[in-house]
Amino acid sequence: MNASNEHHTAILVFALSSKAEKKRKKIQNADQLFTAFSEHTLRIAVRTELPYFHYSEKEQEGDSFGERFTNAIQDIFNRGYRQIITIGNDSPQLKASHIQRAALLLAQNKSVIGPSADGGFYLMGLHRKNFDPEKFKDLPWQTSKLASRLERDFLNTPFEFVPLERLVDIDDSQDLTILSKYTNQLTYCIKRIVLSLIATTVSYYKTEHPYIAQFIFKAHQNRGSPLPMVA
Repeated sequence: MNASNEHHTAILVFALSSKAEKKRKKIQNADQLFTAFSEHTLRIAVRTELPYFHYSEKEQEGDSFGERFTNAIQDIFNRGYRQIITIGNDSPQLKASHIQRAALLLAQNKSVIGPSADGGFYLMGLHRKNFDPEKFKDLPWQTSKLASRLERDFLNTPFEFVPLERLVDIDDSQDLTILSKYTNQLTYCIKRIVLSLIATTVSYYKTEHPYIAQFIFKAHQNRGSPLPMVA
């Protein structure tokens, strides 16, 4: 955790530890993957030179995801920051430049969302003035409607809303297959782990479930069109 400095904007890394992620995510033999994700996220947070605070399961307080996230954001605002950029640790395409662009937009009195492919978001930039804790808790957290709901709410504030490009976040093995289409956007370490896990999955199903293995292999090979990008 970095100490407060002259910046008005802070980064909230709202992410479980790699050990806790391993229990929650539906990906087998992914210990190295979750560790690499966590290290990557903290590394790019440092690279931005913005103050950052990591709230893992040890720091999070509340009964639901919405409560825990809301409480963490409120805690950062209580430290005196005017703007917050929230990120998780499950979007390995995330770069320091995404965060730096969000910080620039916030400084221009704009709100920001980096939507993820599953309907959620990998980044959110908001101002203290348009943060309503009670409404925030009641958002459709961990559903495919979250990003669109946030966008609608942001459009009803005095701050202009700006979306970033859409990225993939990782919740299960199928997401790894999607991510494998964008290996040029990954660090070498994460790319190696992702491809290794996909190969292991295909190998397992090839022995135990040959028809499923054929489907997985085709899904991996069919790169298709890229995810839509939002200007």
